Amino acid sequence: MRKYLLLNLFISYSFVALSQGKLVLVGGGAEEIGGWSDIPYRRIVEQCTNKRVAVISYTDETDFIPNYFKSLGAVAAVNIKIDSKSLADLQSTYDSLIAFDAFFFKGGDQSYYYNYFRGTKTQNAIVDKFNNGGVISGTSAGMSILSGVIFTAIHDSVYPDDMLNNFKNNSVTLANDFLQIFPGYLFDTHFTERGRGARLMGFMTNWFLKNSELLTGIGVDDRTAFCIDSLRIGSVFGTGTVSIYNGVSYSAYLDSKPVADSIHVIQLLHGNSINLNTQNITQGPSHPLVPSHLGENGNYQLLLSGGDGVSGNSLFLDAFIALGNPADTIIVLTSVGKGRAYTDQLNAKGAKFILIETSPSFNADSKLNLRNSIRRSHKILFAENDDEALFNFLRQGPTGLLLASHIKRNNIISGFIGEDSRYAGKKMVTNHLSNLYNAYYGRLHYQDGLGLLRTSIIMSNTYDANSSDFYENTTAAIPYSMIKDSLEYGIYLERNSYLKFSQQSGSNYFTASGSLSTIVVTNHGTLADFASQPVNNSGDVRNYVGFTKMKYTLLNGPTSMKVGIPHPTDDVPYEFENVTEVFSVANDIATPFPNPSKTGVFCLPKNKSEQIVGYSVSDITGRIIQKVEKNQMSDSLIVDLSEFSNGAYILTWFTTARRFTTLLIKG
Repeated sequence: MRKYLLLNLFISYSFVALSQGKLVLVGGGAEEIGGWSDIPYRRIVEQCTNKRVAVISYTDETDFIPNYFKSLGAVAAVNIKIDSKSLADLQSTYDSLIAFDAFFFKGGDQSYYYNYFRGTKTQNAIVDKFNNGGVISGTSAGMSILSGVIFTAIHDSVYPDDMLNNFKNNSVTLANDFLQIFPGYLFDTHFTERGRGARLMGFMTNWFLKNSELLTGIGVDDRTAFCIDSLRIGSVFGTGTVSIYNGVSYSAYLDSKPVADSIHVIQLLHGNSINLNTQNITQGPSHPLVPSHLGENGNYQLLLSGGDGVSGNSLFLDAFIALGNPADTIIVLTSVGKGRAYTDQLNAKGAKFILIETSPSFNADSKLNLRNSIRRSHKILFAENDDEALFNFLRQGPTGLLLASHIKRNNIISGFIGEDSRYAGKKMVTNHLSNLYNAYYGRLHYQDGLGLLRTSIIMSNTYDANSSDFYENTTAAIPYSMIKDSLEYGIYLERNSYLKFSQQSGSNYFTASGSLSTIVVTNHGTLADFASQPVNNSGDVRNYVGFTKMKYTLLNGPTSMKVGIPHPTDDVPYEFENVTEVFSVANDIATPFPNPSKTGVFCLPKNKSEQIVGYSVSDITGRIIQKVEKNQMSDSLIVDLSEFSNGAYILTWFTTARRFTTLLIKG
């Protein structure tokens, strides 16, 4: 019994001792005198008894950081260079370090810290200082070494797309044999700007499947700090966010692609705080946000590829052709002069197709045959489109308007390639490729998408293979729009991969296939706020958000994610346009006027030589809504659509010699 009591006392004492120290985790980025870094760096000074700070590195450093600490109240602050394992293991090194109450580790390469300090007296000094109430802090690589499990980077760095492709790759070197001052955690830095959410989830998958241990992941953005006191209350300061990841289980598809049903994520902003012992937010985002629509209710299929280029979309094209009836003719919609590489592939794969370019000529009234082909089609493929040209085409002219409504009919199959996949959502970001720093300066722009996924936003090429290790626009854009536009789902698509939206057993599902796993973010209701701390003197604020509850899902292979219930639409059977003896409005005959008409009343043109003997009006689907025969014609020649809703209508009128069609716009 006495041994049992002694053991419990030892465990209790160990927990108290380990909870004595403080951590200040800085995600990277340059310190700024009088700016974002003053509060957390001053906290380092204020929390140490003797106001003495050791700035530790393995290279020669300038005196900027020591002088900065002195300006914030440090009595002493010096650079200490430890560039070998032998130097790290000297008793004199231990004695020099232990005279300070705060350690600050500079950025660089964490493999040097790991290789030089592990198993030495320097490691002992860090642990002893923490256990005796000292402050342990670091920035970038100097922060990454402070968690219980660390990415050692002893072979090479690892990028987010590497982890989505193979979380077991040889560069993933995780270890728990270093400091152990914060066990059960894994820290990562430069979090949003380098898209490291995917990397962190891959690390957590790797560790769980190898060690059967669930880790809590903490990602800190650049120019942001997470200050954890002796009671493990963590507070956020700076221009970005701190993200906290907790998963309940992880698995693998094809032994290397990460799969996880439910990773719970909290994202905190400047001034927010959390109790890490309980995961309760003590001060956080405060505005309730429930999505304006719950569930995806489309009764059609979508295939969304994550990357551009024919070689990376061969499997996508195979899957698209195989959906429904492989013999169906595919309508390919593309920019002028584009899409030929994809139609060549369709041809090589034995698929039939009709190419439509987003030019006025394809939107002409005379394209009756083309519109009838659209009405017969069950598959539409969007490839290599320009944002502005596409949406202008779909909003102006009978062909575009027909396509815009056709893709929302029951059982239609629509495919989107690469950047075109953004169009399928409720909202879409438009300028993520124009400037690397648009999210940083709060300049991301959004517009309405096609709304096929009515409560989703989609990002293509999230981790562009041609990009550097910098993905701030693509990773920040999704949660920002989910909060701003009250959306339920955010989808991160990757190259050589695709997401499928389809119906099964009365429900709608997402499934994913390809080389890289797809990330789906879910908002079923959260408290949320927008970032508020300016990044410059102009007052620009990052396109970042905080939230108390989101769920991240890693999809690949047979795993499916239920996202709603399909609601079949009341599709009126198409009335096909008669293509015999049809003329578009020619130069020798006037057109109906006024057009557009706010009232919906139009005057038919008069022609002395050709008397009008009748007309019909149909909606954009081809359904005839008004018809006047010869014996019903009046001298006024008026077409009255005032009782119908605003929109586009197709007018066909007959003279004694010819037949004409044109588009009427009411509103």
